Amino acid sequence: MNYKKINVKLISIVAGVSLLGMAAMPVFAQTTSTSPTRAGAAFRARAAANASTTAAREAREVTNANTEIANRIKALNALETRVNAMQRLSSSEKASLSSQIQAQITAMTDLQSQIATDQSDNNTSSLKTDIQSIAKSYRIYMLIIPQGALAAAADRVLAIANAMTTLSATLQTRITQAQSAGADMSSSISALADLNAKVADANAQAQAAVSGTASLAPDNGNSTVMQSNTAALKAARADIQTAQKDLVAAQQDARTIIKAVKAVGKAKTATSSTP
Repeated sequence: MNYKKINVKLISIVAGVSLLGMAAMPVFAQTTSTSPTRAGAAFRARAAANASTTAAREAREVTNANTEIANRIKALNALETRVNAMQRLSSSEKASLSSQIQAQITAMTDLQSQIATDQSDNNTSSLKTDIQSIAKSYRIYMLIIPQGALAAAADRVLAIANAMTTLSATLQTRITQAQSAGADMSSSISALADLNAKVADANAQAQAAVSGTASLAPDNGNSTVMQSNTAALKAARADIQTAQKDLVAAQQDARTIIKAVKAVGKAKTATSSTP
């Protein structure tokens, strides 16, 4: 056997294998070195896209939050105008309502500034919490506005009741005059007594509505306080409804008396004109 030929062949094969390995190495090296780069670029692209989507969503949420806050401030200012126009509530009651309204306006303004800071600081967690607090903590529509509206309704009841009290005094004079003229005014006397009782109850119901809601404060997410506030508002609404029914009944009593007094007057006129 020719060992020299075998050695030459073996050397040739080994050299070929070495060259094959050397040829493959750059490919392998290129694959291992570029794959992480491509993966990193893809990851960064996805992260940038997600960040852009998050920023766009947060921008929409902040815009909506600013709108909600502006609407609440507008409603509070309108309520303040109603409070200032109240005529029968005491100065202390009006001052208390006004103080609560102004406190909520300040709180809304401060919250709007905090939301803007959250957005600029990219504080996603705080931004979410602050936006949610607009409805969950401050309860402008759920408590403050209804509280003021009930006070305004009570003030109207008290104003009407005061006018009815003045009318009652006038009706009493007319009844007395009719009695002096010999007319039977027993039904009118009963109607006047009922009128006075209804007016007194209307006053009491209106005051109960105010006193029952004057000290209410936002629940700030406390379910027990929320339930208590809801019950107090519901009771106050019932008081106002009762007061309104009282005034309707008192008005009907007044009409009954006026009709009877007019009848006496007509009868007197007819008698005096008879030859």
